Amino acid sequence: MITLYCSNKLQKYIGFKDNQVEQDKHHPINSWNGHLFTINRKKCLFFMNQDTYFSFIVYDIKKPDIKHLNELFITGFIKELHKFELITIAQETALKNRFTKVFLHKSINNRKVIGNMNNLIQIIDYHKYNYDNFQDFLSQDTFLNSYLLKKEDHYFEAKDAIKDKINQLFTHLQIQK
Repeated sequence: MITLYCSNKLQKYIGFKDNQVEQDKHHPINSWNGHLFTINRKKCLFFMNQDTYFSFIVYDIKKPDIKHLNELFITGFIKELHKFELITIAQETALKNRFTKVFLHKSINNRKVIGNMNNLIQIIDYHKYNYDNFQDFLSQDTFLNSYLLKKEDHYFEAKDAIKDKINQLFTHLQIQK
């Protein structure tokens, strides 16, 4: 299951109600922040893991798509993992089975995550002028998870941090590469 902390914009877009808040099942790979932003007049969902800052974007969202938020999330997450060759087909199946539901929460205002999200959105906004088909750019480019980030006293790339968490998860589930 995924715990998704929704920004105010995303809450408003999906019609988030207080009674949709579920019990928090905090686990590093399960806790994500979600945000809605617009690029090239298309609505996009931005997801960032709270622990690793691993992120991905789902481009060109329509209102009816929100009904399938879980599918949008897991499909986008798996595509991003495949870009970096971090999972196998067997692991992909295990992830799909593990992440069957998205629990919605109001934002907990994690300033570090929100700051990193806003920074990456500004970078995306800058790059949008360099590509005719922005969807292709998002599906091929790996810059979102290749930036050097600082957490506490060490530097890391989000792709390396999520790789460690995925490996821990699969070791726990006993699924090998």
